[in-house]
Amino acid sequence: MSATSDAEPSLTASAIVAPAMSGSHILRIDGYSRTKGLGNGKFISSETFSVGGHRWCLKYCPDSHCSEDSDWISVFLHLDDTTVDEVKATFKISLLDKHGNCVPSFSKSSPLCSFSSCQCTKGYELIKRSDLEGSIYLKDDVFTVRCDVTVAKEIFTKVLPISEVSRRNDWEEFFVLVLVVWIAVCSLLVFSRVCIFCWEMQRTV
Repeated sequence: MSATSDAEPSLTASAIVAPAMSGSHILRIDGYSRTKGLGNGKFISSETFSVGGHRWCLKYCPDSHCSEDSDWISVFLHLDDTTVDEVKATFKISLLDKHGNCVPSFSKSSPLCSFSSCQCTKGYELIKRSDLEGSIYLKDDVFTVRCDVTVAKEIFTKVLPISEVSRRNDWEEFFVLVLVVWIAVCSLLVFSRVCIFCWEMQRTV
């Protein structure tokens, strides 16, 4: 028998890594009533900010971006970087309450989008002006929005040491064992309580 046939089969491992970088920008509109009437499709830009190695800004449209929805307030994320061909990112635009928390009913999340020099702006109609003006989120003519951005970086592969794969499997087995023991203990406690209850019922009969 040859030495090759006697050799143990080799085992190797690798990982596909899809990294991402995240960041947020808060935009406060101070003097909301004086921004109304800017005009349909017109916007005011925020200061630029950096996420994932790229410059971005928010575009605030108090009279929406299209004539069909002129009673809406729109907010857009704009890639302010002409040095790249394409940037893939997800984003979420939210109205904030007085504690700085996102208001779920006035939050819009995007799927994975491609930003480029040709398509550098994407966003949503966030809230109707009448809804904002009648809400607790507009106080002293001020309201605040936040944009959370996650930029997808280049996907790559890397070699994994077998020891790392084995270590992860060991941890999985450990957690399964802990879960089984916990279920067994809980079952035993329930059974003992039932037995005690039955015994006390027999004593009272």
